[in-house]
Amino acid sequence: MRRKIVCIIILILLFVLFLIFLHPKEKEYYVREVISPTEFILDNGEIFKVKGLESLDPYFSSRNKELASKLNLSEEDAFVTGNLGKYWARNILEGRKINICNNEIIYHKFNYRSIFMNSPYCIKDDRFVNPKASEKVIKTVKRTNYRILNLENDKVYPISPDFIPENYIVIKEGHRAWRFHNKAAPPDIKGYKKKKKKHTTTIELKDFKLLLTDFTQKLKPDRKCSSNICKEILSNINQAQSSIDIAIYGYSSVPAIEQAIRNAQQRGVKIRLVHDMDSKGNNIYENTSNLAKLIQNTQSDRNSKEASFIMHNKFYIFDNKTIITGSANLSHTDMSGYNSNAVVVINSEEAANIYRREFEQMYEGRFHSVKTSMNKTSNIYFSPQDKTITNGVLPLIKGAKNYIYIPAFIVIENRIIEELISAKKRGIDVRIIADALNASARHSRVKDLRENGVPVKIENYAGKMHSKTMIIDDKYLLLGSMNFSYSGENRNDENFIILANPEAAKFYKSFFLYLWDKIPDKWLKYYPKAEGLDSVGSCSDGIDNDYDGLIDSADEGCRARGEKS
Repeated sequence: MRRKIVCIIILILLFVLFLIFLHPKEKEYYVREVISPTEFILDNGEIFKVKGLESLDPYFSSRNKELASKLNLSEEDAFVTGNLGKYWARNILEGRKINICNNEIIYHKFNYRSIFMNSPYCIKDDRFVNPKASEKVIKTVKRTNYRILNLENDKVYPISPDFIPENYIVIKEGHRAWRFHNKAAPPDIKGYKKKKKKHTTTIELKDFKLLLTDFTQKLKPDRKCSSNICKEILSNINQAQSSIDIAIYGYSSVPAIEQAIRNAQQRGVKIRLVHDMDSKGNNIYENTSNLAKLIQNTQSDRNSKEASFIMHNKFYIFDNKTIITGSANLSHTDMSGYNSNAVVVINSEEAANIYRREFEQMYEGRFHSVKTSMNKTSNIYFSPQDKTITNGVLPLIKGAKNYIYIPAFIVIENRIIEELISAKKRGIDVRIIADALNASARHSRVKDLRENGVPVKIENYAGKMHSKTMIIDDKYLLLGSMNFSYSGENRNDENFIILANPEAAKFYKSFFLYLWDKIPDKWLKYYPKAEGLDSVGSCSDGIDNDYDGLIDSADEGCRARGEKS
């Protein structure tokens, strides 16, 4: 009898397990982006398609042309209807948590397929599924004059298959549409003059000048030395009388800089260069060797025992009395203002002497751990010998009373992460603007910070968030070449300055908050692609933003809303 009962229990358990196995498993996702009512990008980067149903495409396509003919629509009306369908689906699903079960989207326990089939935009077998609702929308489309608003320049264009901007929305003529991707002012429609909000990027104080670049205003790099940073470097080269010492990571051609160096040499200025080079003689920038040939008095860390580490400085010493230093490389992407950077100009013989001693060590062939600390001041640090994070950065984070704002290329150093989380927990306003590519990299700590309550906005512009900066309590501004990483403190040749200056801190705080407001709040949660339709301008800048060998329309991220090639 007992054996019989045991067998029955086992059979029941096996039956329950069988039912569990047969029960469809639901997977939870967030909808990162709506491409159309039948196609979505999920938070893991996968594209989900609703099977068996169609909608008009929100772009001009051969399928749209075919459907337009069968539905008695013009191509332009089909394009508008496709975009209205996309906006309808976006309002329902974009940014929402969904479940996918048996290849169906479940939202709030409702099957999205059923919701879509009741909408005016669903097509099956080349016919609208809900003809009454569709007829009403089509009538509105035909009697309304729609236009295209280019979101990159806020200009309005007629709808035509001959020209469709990469980043746009469809609007009614005369409608003062607001940009959906940020809090910009209305565009110029029917004589309405939009005032573009910009932030000043230069402040000149008693002891130094602070220069910032606004990458939201420069969506394509050039080689014209067009930024305030490049013009400052150029001016100092042109004014130099006796010497220029340059310590840079590398160089990509900026013709005005090269010509200024030639002119300086011709008037007798002694110019020396220190730059990075690996053990094989390579540099990350393509024109570094050309600059070295031009200057001739050069040194690199190629023969260092630690050549795998990098000489990452970006500083200049003019006539042993003026210093320019910060995060900007001598590259066309940084010198044009395409990337976000921060640079300080210091007119001080004392500071120049400190930097000159550091330069001399490297020019004599001593790099990385071979260098010795010869700086006795408390506000200028050199890596790796001065342990910048340990002695300079961490004490200020721990002592913060009100806020810590960080616009930075990388924030991954373990102790910094721990102290920022601790600061947030004790009530400090901690915010970070992170670079898109690094935020999604394997070493990223964005997820850890977010899970512990630290707001991290990931920039969604073409250029990089390349600054290495902290602003603390309207008191301190920390900047330089050092990324907030283990290598930045312990391996690479770097320089870093702590400015105890309320005016500079407040100025940069204002600029930080300006950038914070321009980046949509959705990027507090999601991860924009560095090259793709998420990032403004990245599909038309001629730059391989994500280093995958594909540029602009060749990159899959830039084709997500259009036809695949």
